[in-house]
Amino acid sequence: MFNIGFETDVFYKFKDNDNGGFKSDLRDDVKGMLSLYEACHLKVHGEDILEEALNFTTTHLKSALMTNLGSSNLGNQVQYALEQPLHKGMPRLEARNYISLYQEECKWSNVLKKLAVLDFNLVQSFHKKELSDVSKWWKDLDFASKLPFARDRLVECYFWTVGAYFEPSYSLARMFMTKVIALTSTIEDIYDVYGTLAELEVFTDAIEKWDASAMTKLPEYMKICYKALLYVYEETEEVLRKEGRSYHVYYAKQAPEQKRGHVASALECYMKQYGVSEQAVHDEFDKMLDSAWKDLNEGCLSTITATTTNNSGTIDKSLAAH
Repeated sequence: MFNIGFETDVFYKFKDNDNGGFKSDLRDDVKGMLSLYEACHLKVHGEDILEEALNFTTTHLKSALMTNLGSSNLGNQVQYALEQPLHKGMPRLEARNYISLYQEECKWSNVLKKLAVLDFNLVQSFHKKELSDVSKWWKDLDFASKLPFARDRLVECYFWTVGAYFEPSYSLARMFMTKVIALTSTIEDIYDVYGTLAELEVFTDAIEKWDASAMTKLPEYMKICYKALLYVYEETEEVLRKEGRSYHVYYAKQAPEQKRGHVASALECYMKQYGVSEQAVHDEFDKMLDSAWKDLNEGCLSTITATTTNNSGTIDKSLAAH
């Protein structure tokens, strides 16, 4: 998890030399199986032993949950881990859940418990202040009355940015990303449910030109959104310039989706293209996701091309998008 690789040969000590499977007595150590289960999610391509261990621990943790764990604290830990492995969760959200699940563990010192809660509350208060500030910006835009057809997704957009980068030092990035995503959502609604074909052609041309002079040909409701989008980028560039970190901001263009009401999902497209059942698509997508996670894990082990912070940020953005 922190760019530190290890040889998976150490896991062979858990295998039974007689039958080639994992030792049967491992089933009695639920905490040990839970730790092994969590470790398996850091697997990369070619680590077959971790694939076997994941299947083994998943099967027997489910069995233990149904037989003798019940609603105990350990049972709650196992149930949550089976639904959301620690490595594949949003760090800040997992921190909150981890505190709730593990605070009854006697191995935690009171000082450590207090530190964990204090850290979470301090960072959360920082996020609440940011959300308050960006909400004031959104309210001042007054899209609710000026563009009543647009969805109000500001809190959702901010939550996405916290999932991507939760650290206080990334405040500017969160504020910028929240504003851009919220405005992009409004633009999506313009394309999907409100704008006419002629209006959208002019709007697309204005976006490509990325210049205030392009607003003259736009309908009034489009001018409101276009002006707000340009200002967000100009405002952010000005802040970066003052901090000596100025760089050119590129606008990421995305292809318009189909009309809202029926947007073809990846699942539907795959079923139609390959003529397979919905369950078959789910199975294939699970394999793709598993392979993608291995790619991400391998990338995080590269200490030459990226820092730990950049690597974790890449994974966090993947989690938020997922």
